[in-house]
Amino acid sequence: MQVLQQNGRKMLAKAMMAMTVHVALGRGDGVWNDPPATPSDRAALMDEIGRRLATEVAYVVPATEIDGDIELPGKIFYKRVAEPSQFLFVRATFGFDDAVGESVREMGVFFGTQIAAGVPAGQRYLSPDQIADAGEIWSMEFRARMVRDGGTKGNEEIVIPL
Repeated sequence: MQVLQQNGRKMLAKAMMAMTVHVALGRGDGVWNDPPATPSDRAALMDEIGRRLATEVAYVVPATEIDGDIELPGKIFYKRVAEPSQFLFVRATFGFDDAVGESVREMGVFFGTQIAAGVPAGQRYLSPDQIADAGEIWSMEFRARMVRDGGTKGNEEIVIPL
């Protein structure tokens, strides 16, 4: 049986770095009191609100609390590196006005989103009607309901292991 090598993982990371990356927020199912287990067979969010172009995509490697500059839930740390690695860090910073008043219950990472004709050049937040092709969903997460308010920006930080 063939075994994917570290070099192959780095090749995947390089290819993914060359693509557009968006982080999408969705309403999920409004009847959830607690989020169900996240499925692994979805091609889209259940009820997308909108998506934001990633503000940062970088190579990272596992780190410790002492030398890591990225912290994920569970006190898991990573640090940015210049050379390709088998881990990609994706950050999207949602603006104050993005999805204001919406109940967010799901989040997904998409590669290769195509923007619809007529959307102003440089626009970073897209509503579903401003998307010509959603691209490919890489990962998603169902989560507890959170209401977006216009008083804070929203940061989503994801590390993608390859």
